[in-house]
Amino acid sequence: MASMGFPEPLDSINIIRECAYAPATATLCSLIIFLWVLHRFSVKRKNTLGSRLPRGPFAWPIIGNLNQLKRLPHRDLHELSKKYGPIMMLKLGSVRTVLVSSSAMAKEFLKTHDKVFASRPVSAVGKYIGYNSKDLIFVPHGAYWRHMRKLCVVELLNTKRIDSFRCVREQEMLLTVRSMWEMSGKGGKLVNLTMFFSSFSQAVMWRILSGTKISFHGDAHGEEIKKMVSEVTAVVGSINIGDFIPYLGWLDLQGVERRMKKVHNSMDQVISKIIEEHQQRRREFHKEHEQQPDIIDVLLEMESLDGMPITKENIKAIVFDMFVAGTETTSTTLEWAMSEILRNPSVAKKMQEEIESVVGRERAVSERDIGSMEYVQCVVKETLRLYPALPLLLPHESTQDCAVGGYFIPERSRLIVNAWAIGRDPSLWEDPLEFKPERFMGKKVDVVRDKDYFDMLPFGAGRRGCPGAAMADVTMNLVLAQLVHYFEWSVEGDLDMTEVFGVTTPRSVHLLARPALRLPTCP
Repeated sequence: MASMGFPEPLDSINIIRECAYAPATATLCSLIIFLWVLHRFSVKRKNTLGSRLPRGPFAWPIIGNLNQLKRLPHRDLHELSKKYGPIMMLKLGSVRTVLVSSSAMAKEFLKTHDKVFASRPVSAVGKYIGYNSKDLIFVPHGAYWRHMRKLCVVELLNTKRIDSFRCVREQEMLLTVRSMWEMSGKGGKLVNLTMFFSSFSQAVMWRILSGTKISFHGDAHGEEIKKMVSEVTAVVGSINIGDFIPYLGWLDLQGVERRMKKVHNSMDQVISKIIEEHQQRRREFHKEHEQQPDIIDVLLEMESLDGMPITKENIKAIVFDMFVAGTETTSTTLEWAMSEILRNPSVAKKMQEEIESVVGRERAVSERDIGSMEYVQCVVKETLRLYPALPLLLPHESTQDCAVGGYFIPERSRLIVNAWAIGRDPSLWEDPLEFKPERFMGKKVDVVRDKDYFDMLPFGAGRRGCPGAAMADVTMNLVLAQLVHYFEWSVEGDLDMTEVFGVTTPRSVHLLARPALRLPTCP
């Protein structure tokens, strides 16, 4: 056959192989060229954005820099920022994380590049606590978040709505004052201010949400809810390894996800029951016979409107957010404010003089009096500067590559802002560790409404700023004014001012103080 010009069988096979490989070779070459072009484009794009990543400490395999976060992460990160600068890159497990510790850099991320960093990372908290990210706090940025944010800001927490609950806050505060006086044996014993602040905040928020009264001190149902909130705060504030090392998530090594599921189910039953009671009431009574609508009433009314994509799950998620986030942050800030007032008798004296110049000694303080009490407002601002309820703002996540401060920040980088460090920055604040409310006197500092103010960030900033900031601010001013107006306060020994870290950063020990009535009568 060979002599007739036919190829040998082996040659035929080789020819077939060559013919078969030719398209594959061409495809492979095309793929290599495509990837090279894509790489060149990517490099060029990164060069236009700024090719340098922010500096940061050495990251270990698997754990990254998690080993450097100890008992008080906000302080640990502050110390690292002294070495690596106000914008620093960390690896928390496998998660690329940008840590910001200055006012200028916070403004770059949360105002100039706000849209890029408006999202939240996926987390176990969002899944198990936030109704699979159907709430407002943990939901990623997108159409659903924009709708929920608008609902909260425009319908639930607008100025008119906040003012409509003024009587609730004032009534609950007077009940708290009376209870403090009685539990102290009319001045003979110390009272637990930590417990009272927590109970007051929860009682107010419960009435605002549900329209019903409940005692969170002495009532079995109220005490049970209080325990649930404490557990939620504990699990949300814990570092869940599965969020940072995803392939270990299924093991739930710390049992955090198991705890999340358990406490979520318990709180869900409570919230579902109160919503069902509202639905039953709406069926049985005509609208004209209803009292002032509470938040659940407003949400159920919106659920029934055409074109409003809100479900029962959404309602439960919003109620959950407002009750937990809206109570723990307020009570923690009040605890620190009273700690500083007790440590600084001259501050209490100035507050009392100002309050008496406005309301005298014959009546209680009203929320409408607060606008005439500049020094009282300065005490609240100074507390928020030194003790932001969230020392590390809830994490953001970038939705695209961008350049900030001359550094390249890749897509899906996590962003953490150290609000605690910013409020104590010596380049911004004279005597930053001293409690000096006078520093705000005569200055128009509005930490609630001024979108350009980044020298302190007690309520976050940008699109993900706290929608309940205005209500929290007016509540804290009322509480402190009322307590200082009615009582002289004293403590035994020196105050322990150490903190414990969590989603909020409360005192490590409860705040105990003794009241002495300074007005003619107690409410």
